[in-house]
Amino acid sequence: MAVISTPQPHVLIIPGAWHPASTMASFADALEAAGFPATVVATRSVGTRDVTIQDDEAQAKALLQPLLDDGKDVIVLGHSYGGFVITGLIAGMDKRGREAQGLRGGILGVIYLSAFIPIEGETTFVAAGGNDCTFASADNIEETGLLGSKEEKYHFYNDIPDEVAERLVASLKGHSGAAVMSTPSSIGWKDKAYDGRRAYIRTLQDNALTIKYQDELIARSGVEWLVKSVDASHSAFFSRTDEVVGLVAELAVEFAKN
Repeated sequence: MAVISTPQPHVLIIPGAWHPASTMASFADALEAAGFPATVVATRSVGTRDVTIQDDEAQAKALLQPLLDDGKDVIVLGHSYGGFVITGLIAGMDKRGREAQGLRGGILGVIYLSAFIPIEGETTFVAAGGNDCTFASADNIEETGLLGSKEEKYHFYNDIPDEVAERLVASLKGHSGAAVMSTPSSIGWKDKAYDGRRAYIRTLQDNALTIKYQDELIARSGVEWLVKSVDASHSAFFSRTDEVVGLVAELAVEFAKN
């Protein structure tokens, strides 16, 4: 990936369930190398019980707001469960709306990377299939308040070498049960201000959010998306890092034009 010399938007990254910020550090580094300043949000729901989606929104906003106050343009990217977090986070923070208020900076665009696109009143528990979810375990939730993951290699890392996948699995933490049972503060992706500036990156080998389900999420939203695809697992940010960075760069150009 060639370095882009002109000033680029800051990319704010929200990881998926169970994944600490460290799992997306190499992706953030690759974005930086391509000219995009990048920050990964350490969502509180990873490893901490009784944390809700709106708590994660607040954690992300604490990093987003100073960027906007400094007049920065920001691309918000959410992976998997991170789609729930960014859905509330982006509401009312778009660049167009802020410009109309005489404010500098704002969210230039939003990217859902193999992520849930929640609708009103929907929880992650419901969106992930409820009790039939194949990649989550509630075996210890009453005792710990945390949801476990299971069959991670198959669901999350099916295109990653075993030894690397094992290291990733070892880094995962329980996810707050309260987070998967709560809802976003708002459905920000519906805002017309994001027309031409909302994108979805499909992952074609995904065994967690299947490509069929990803397409259903896009279709049921009822709004238009800029859609890109990568031939990768659920964790394309790790297995196809350069390709995903390239797609972010493409989308940054498209967001700026629209």
